[in-house]
Amino acid sequence: MGYIASAPDPKREYFSQTQQLYRKLNVQMSVYLELESEFTQTALNALLDCDVIHLSGGDTQRFLQAVKQRKLIAVFQAFVENGGAIVGVSAGAMLLTPSIASAALCGDKVTDQQSALSALNLVDFQFVPHVTQDQLIDSEFQQQLNLLKSRTYLCADNDALLQVGKNLLVYGAPSLIENPPR
Repeated sequence: MGYIASAPDPKREYFSQTQQLYRKLNVQMSVYLELESEFTQTALNALLDCDVIHLSGGDTQRFLQAVKQRKLIAVFQAFVENGGAIVGVSAGAMLLTPSIASAALCGDKVTDQQSALSALNLVDFQFVPHVTQDQLIDSEFQQQLNLLKSRTYLCADNDALLQVGKNLLVYGAPSLIENPPR
């Protein structure tokens, strides 16, 4: 399994924490890739040799910009088409969607134009992590959600989605917002 950092992590703190988590599941995470200052083609090649890639959390817009700067969208799409799997956590999960426009709903600053927010497009819905019950009843949150104009899954920290081919498996109790309603 490989890991992509959303931003430089010189001490590998988040990588180490994630390694420990996967180790408890008997999964070896041995490849680390950072897309900014420590990027190497050798590390990318090692990552693409993995069966699974873990996209970390962090600043969603910064992460997407780094992916685009390295011209990796088509690379990751091909990785999945060829049988690889990608796990996304928080910002990493939002990168799997058609657009990171939903990042503003979990507190990220999204300053790019709408057209610059296009992401990996590996799933056909938007994703909002870290959703709380208070947000679900907040009128400002609802207004922002309505601006997305697409199906959106809202997940609390204990919820998860797993896309396997055309099938979507739901864990926990995420909310699906049909936007616009079907």
